[in-house]
Amino acid sequence: MPQVALAHAQLLQSDPAPNAILGAAPSDVTLIFTEQVTPAGAGIKVFSPSGRQVAGPVATRGSVLSASFKTGETGTFVVSWQVLASDTHPSRGAFAFSIAHTSANPYTTLLSSGQAGTTTPAGLALQTIARWVHFIGFALAFGVVAYEVVMSRKQRARWLVGAGIVLLITAEPLGLFAQLASLSFDGDTAIAVLGSEFGRLLGLRLAAALSLWAVWTLDSPWPILGIGALVAILDGASAHAIQGLAGAGLVLTSVHVAAMGLWVGGVAAFLAAPDRRFPRFAAGIFALAAVSGALLALAHFGSLGAIGSDYGVALMVKLVVIGAVLGAALVRRHRVELSLLAAAVGAAALLASLPPPR
Repeated sequence: MPQVALAHAQLLQSDPAPNAILGAAPSDVTLIFTEQVTPAGAGIKVFSPSGRQVAGPVATRGSVLSASFKTGETGTFVVSWQVLASDTHPSRGAFAFSIAHTSANPYTTLLSSGQAGTTTPAGLALQTIARWVHFIGFALAFGVVAYEVVMSRKQRARWLVGAGIVLLITAEPLGLFAQLASLSFDGDTAIAVLGSEFGRLLGLRLAAALSLWAVWTLDSPWPILGIGALVAILDGASAHAIQGLAGAGLVLTSVHVAAMGLWVGGVAAFLAAPDRRFPRFAAGIFALAAVSGALLALAHFGSLGAIGSDYGVALMVKLVVIGAVLGAALVRRHRVELSLLAAAVGAAALLASLPPPR
């Protein structure tokens, strides 16, 4: 099984430092990150004032990357880096330093590219969409089947389960595209991504989705639910880990994803085949989702001041939407409840794509 570690890798220090003006060329470029990283493709590229790539092969030592550097040019150099954190999330960035004096550089556009979390806005948006498709597919494929088991009903909403399987399969190539959009579209990066923890998790999730396609026509629901439990664990393996509590992030995220799937899929199945017993079941599932979500939020926030971070804002949006979901459930507007739950899943997908404040 893949191993989990801390959340998104962020650049702590570099040598040369950003915007430094050096008297002579350094022997190498060194980057230090907040956690152990894997180069994505070349890992480090350094572009000279003439536009040449002058960095050598990257050496990795835990959270430190370094690349040899030889040039006879003077002026401004642009360093571009891209890595994968141990939890599979991508990070990229760029900075400049100068030798002897500043100058023009054809790659200075890299310095002004937008930043969202640890990637570009487009990369973050695509990661969020891929996770939303995956979570909705999970809910339809497994939540609907769980509803039928708990309510002792015959399989009546097979089309919902089929739609969930299609979404689960679609989410994996979409997730790969999002990962490359968050880094860069080149062969070396694609090979590095597929060979990383992200690639292994992608392969396992895709295998689970295809296995589900093979067993969903069986009369017994238990193989489907077993695969669902495995997918929840795989989702936990790529989640933000909790510092100082190895495995706690995996367990809490797996439980939270499973509860979310049972709730969303249960509401969808309830609309197709209502049962008066479902509200009590939904209340229990909501309690499980609320407790696991609250523990994850407490673990990822260092202080109340972090509420103003991108992660904190996304969490507040999710809580507001969940409040609206509960209101719709209380007045028995279940179609509205399902629509709002889909929006809450979108907020959860954004949270999973953003780096937590600690």
